[in-house]
Amino acid sequence: MSTDDEVAADLASFVGEELVALQTRAKTSRQLGWWLEDEADSLAHDLLVKGFTEHRPEDAVLSEEGTDTSARLSSARAWIVDPLDGSSGFGSGGDDWAVHVALTVDGEATAAAVSVPGLGEVFSTARPQQATVTSSPLVVVTGRSRSWIDGPPVAMALGATLETCGSAGVKAMLVVLGEADVYVHASPLYEWDVCAPVAVAESAGLVACAPDGSRLQFNNRRPVVPGIVVTRPELVDRVVSALNVTT
Repeated sequence: MSTDDEVAADLASFVGEELVALQTRAKTSRQLGWWLEDEADSLAHDLLVKGFTEHRPEDAVLSEEGTDTSARLSSARAWIVDPLDGSSGFGSGGDDWAVHVALTVDGEATAAAVSVPGLGEVFSTARPQQATVTSSPLVVVTGRSRSWIDGPPVAMALGATLETCGSAGVKAMLVVLGEADVYVHASPLYEWDVCAPVAVAESAGLVACAPDGSRLQFNNRRPVVPGIVVTRPELVDRVVSALNVTT
């Protein structure tokens, strides 16, 4: 029987492959656009639900593309998934998108996987990889909509350069790879945006916390967290200090 970590990794990998095939067909036929986002969101959600029905039928599921119900609140085990994180990039033919699959047990993110076909990898708690340090100077990555809010104070405090991209999963995994040193988003995000990246980042030896440094909890009645910081342990205090001086 597959472990929870293996289920997360296998489903994220499979859905990522199916989405790559869909995007490739759309590029070939020159049919990119909003309709592709909708089709991809629906396809990925359906594949994940089918997988959970087969492998973990007793568990609750919270999906960005599904209908949320209060039933998950009474379940100790809840899968929190973003079938396609960064759907606008996907629809335009870009590669800054990811598939997030995470299991929470009593509110803690445990088993998880983030498939990032654009990076050619499935990052998983089933096969944790130690975060590396390759960037010089330091690099802070944030979302495009937050680039003038969250990024500058952190980059200034660290003497770092600032970069942006779409998917939260991609940004967090860039820190795992050492291509960035900090991922920061200091405003509320839905749980499906960050749950899998948090578990995978922590399994790689990184710190993944709220902007005030507190631990993130999941499967809340309102599935929203106050934001996210992903970075190496030796940098987290400086990042949190920079954010909270300005908030």
